[in-house]
Amino acid sequence: MKLLLENWREYLNEEEEGKIKIYVHGYVKPASAFYTLEEWEVFVNKILQFQKGGHYVSYSHGELTGPQEMLNLIRKYYEFQLDVDVPRYKLFTNKNVLDHIEDFANHRFWAFEKQYGSFFNDIKKLRFAFFYSRGDMEPYVLIDDEFTEQVYGSTNNPKVLYHYTTDDGVERIQNAIDSGNPFDISSYTVAKRPFFRKGSNKILKFEGNVRAGFRSDVKSYAVDNNRKCVNLYRLGYPGKDKDNLCTDLDNDCNGELRTSLWNEFIATPVKVLGVIEK
Repeated sequence: MKLLLENWREYLNEEEEGKIKIYVHGYVKPASAFYTLEEWEVFVNKILQFQKGGHYVSYSHGELTGPQEMLNLIRKYYEFQLDVDVPRYKLFTNKNVLDHIEDFANHRFWAFEKQYGSFFNDIKKLRFAFFYSRGDMEPYVLIDDEFTEQVYGSTNNPKVLYHYTTDDGVERIQNAIDSGNPFDISSYTVAKRPFFRKGSNKILKFEGNVRAGFRSDVKSYAVDNNRKCVNLYRLGYPGKDKDNLCTDLDNDCNGELRTSLWNEFIATPVKVLGVIEK
């Protein structure tokens, strides 16, 4: 898996038996974990078929149990969660994953489009995954070209933005731009609260190509295809007149911050314009 996004790195590498160990603040998520609603429907219908035959997702003596076809299906859709997220988080277990699968197949999937469809022009063309966060498995949408095209009508959306980082982070972003292989980062234009990571003592001013804009932070993760994903729970926004997704990047994202935090733009850096001491 490519660990590219500097915002998630711990800057300590060491060679061990010819391999590089990389310590990260938050794991980069695999693009292969994201599926369309049509693909998720195939999954949940198969789980329902197994239940009808008396086979329920379960975990016993350290192993997933059930027919091999069902186990293969679960691993296809939830391999990362079982193999990476579960070992990483002390409060997250295999049983949590299986409880999620059962609830998702029986109930949550069937309300998913109704719950989130109003935020998008065509939710069926977008890709979704579920990752552990704050004690539960939460839904994430991939910010790919389809997402950006649906919201803004174009994948070319230049904007001057700011990004909290370090000297090393500035260098990595510049190197990525120079190499022609840039990656998406979280950025902002308005901040009402200091950034939570004290080590990020630089503010990078840059021209970026916006993939998505939000009125308040959206709990985003890096994805191994150089894109990002954002948490669907954070599409809500205080008040009854707006949601969190900004559809007008020029006039709709830079005003009042009702959460008193900071707005968030997912953007691909195009040109570094300067570095400001935090």
